[in-house]
Amino acid sequence: MITGTGAEAVALWTTPPAWDDHLFTAFRLSFGSLLRLWFRMRIEGPTPPKGPYVLAANHRSFVDPLVLGAATNARIVYLMTEVVWRARGLNWFYRWNRAVPVSARGGNRDALRAARIVLQQGRVLGIFPEGGLSRDGLPMLGSPGAVSLVMQEQVPIVPVGIVGAFEAMPPGATWPRPRPITIRFGQPILPAELELQGVGDRRIRLRAATALIMQRIAALTGQTSREDELAFAERDRVAPIR
Repeated sequence: MITGTGAEAVALWTTPPAWDDHLFTAFRLSFGSLLRLWFRMRIEGPTPPKGPYVLAANHRSFVDPLVLGAATNARIVYLMTEVVWRARGLNWFYRWNRAVPVSARGGNRDALRAARIVLQQGRVLGIFPEGGLSRDGLPMLGSPGAVSLVMQEQVPIVPVGIVGAFEAMPPGATWPRPRPITIRFGQPILPAELELQGVGDRRIRLRAATALIMQRIAALTGQTSREDELAFAERDRVAPIR
């Protein structure tokens, strides 16, 4: 959900004034340089030259959105859980970043409308499809909700694998360690490819599209997606004994 009501609340997350964009660019360049040095960041693979597109990344650490932002030239608008967005002491920062809070209880009409407007304006939306932070560094299941939004807007999805962030700042750590982090950008997944996933009703096709995105992200990190792990386990369970 977005605090406020109707069009006013949505407008808060759509078009920042020019001075705000300039200020954010200066912050991104200066703070991003510090992150690159501290984490000895390495960037692999190109990002699309301009939006609209969606960056879909794995989520192992609280530094993920920071290093992802430092690895791109775009001002990324993130979808994030409302609980984190409301964090005392950091809410002002999330607001300034135009992050869009999403409630786990539903009722996110204004939030999803804001995200759609961001894409319709030709900008970049950032999502962590797992819907939460992995506590053990292993992949979690993707959430079809965020993928549904992307499919409706017919924009490319760029899978991103963030490697090393869990070692640099695992959940519960109070300060990031100077560990190397690699950001790997995969080839964009075009809307037509997502539409071809699965056979049957929209729910089945949406699950298949989500599984494809999670597979691409996991491949960039050298891991196996949780969706594939479950599929392998189910296949072994029903395989006939010879």
